Amino acid sequence: MTTTMRVTHHLAGDVDSVHALMTDADFLQRKFASTGAGDIHVECEDTADGGSRVVVRRKVTVELPGFAAKFIQPTNTVVQTEEWAPPSGDGRRVCTYRVEVQGVPSRIDGTVTLSPDGGGTRQDVEAQVKVSIPLAGGKLEKLAVDSGTDLLRDEADFTNRELAAR
Repeated sequence: MTTTMRVTHHLAGDVDSVHALMTDADFLQRKFASTGAGDIHVECEDTADGGSRVVVRRKVTVELPGFAAKFIQPTNTVVQTEEWAPPSGDGRRVCTYRVEVQGVPSRIDGTVTLSPDGGGTRQDVEAQVKVSIPLAGGKLEKLAVDSGTDLLRDEADFTNRELAAR
């Protein structure tokens, strides 16, 4: 089974400004620290095609409901790999990403699309969440979607605060 997550946020900066933040190692350090992550390591590099690649490794602790604590530890290392395509002709930036939790048979594959929206940017995130644990996989996927939705909202709020401070 796979569970889909879709969220949309409005970011108070143009697509180029938002993309520049999302591929800036210092910003990413601050953003993930603001969500409680620790031991954050960020690598950002431009790719030959005009895009960029971002890899963020961090330790994340989550509060788990009783059923989930039987299957996974509350603190895990998360590796997030993002491949940002070069700018498109219509002003959009598109990223494909994968999130892997070390030691947990799960993965999240998705896309982030940044589109011009009035004076700002519309951020559309879509993800396919897969947890390969018999009997509990579906419940763990729903937990991941719910917590991921909250985390993405907090990250969008943080990004908007950073954009406003510029």
